[in-house]
Amino acid sequence: MKTSLNLTKLKEYGFAVIGLAVVISLIAFVDDKAKVKRCKGLEVSLGDNNSQYYLSEEDIVKYVTRNGQEPLNGMLLSDIDLSKLEERVREIKQIEFCEAYGDLQGIIHLEVKPYIPYVRVISSNGRDQYIDKDGRYFPLSKYHTSRVLLLTGSYFNQKPDLEVEDNDLMKLVHTIKNNDFWNAQIAQIDIDRNGQVSFVPVLGNHIIEFGPATHIEEKLNKLKIYYKQIMPVQGWDKFSKIKIQYKNQVVCE
Repeated sequence: MKTSLNLTKLKEYGFAVIGLAVVISLIAFVDDKAKVKRCKGLEVSLGDNNSQYYLSEEDIVKYVTRNGQEPLNGMLLSDIDLSKLEERVREIKQIEFCEAYGDLQGIIHLEVKPYIPYVRVISSNGRDQYIDKDGRYFPLSKYHTSRVLLLTGSYFNQKPDLEVEDNDLMKLVHTIKNNDFWNAQIAQIDIDRNGQVSFVPVLGNHIIEFGPATHIEEKLNKLKIYYKQIMPVQGWDKFSKIKIQYKNQVVCE
């Protein structure tokens, strides 16, 4: 009776060992198959593009494959270094972040987060770049141009970014960008080396002297009164300068 029980247990152990060996063999087989699997395509996903046609998926594919001279299709997946692929994508200065991974079908995926052009900055020394919402500079694209608010002037000659010390200026930019009326009316903001701000409007030949980027709402309210009450009577080209930097008054010249 005891011998019969031991034989039963031995059989159970034997089946378990055989089953485990089969599973290990299958895993090894699948692993070997994965190692010889070849790339069947490259797919790019642009996150947070905000409908800005600044970079396209096609642009990134062209860059990664050196305009098709170094295609990934047909390469062994084991020969594709995903970390180096991410580094290559980040060589594009308009890219903030990239993550690369492959799937079971042999497709390489690139999850890409581009910088989004918020305004364009042209300094008086000729440097021409975009900044994003956080005030970080990044270069123009050779593929596309984004139509955004323009910032100009000598103020930007030595500015590595606009994140910290330029909080008032960025607040002014956000105010203009987030207001439908001002975003449609103001084409350009010029800032001199002393931080004095002037607006170039879309309509009219006048310049709006704003002064320092302070008391923003108060000054814009005065300017709106001018546009709604004085401009319709005097006309768009009556004055060449509209000065709103003075307290409780609008000076027209």
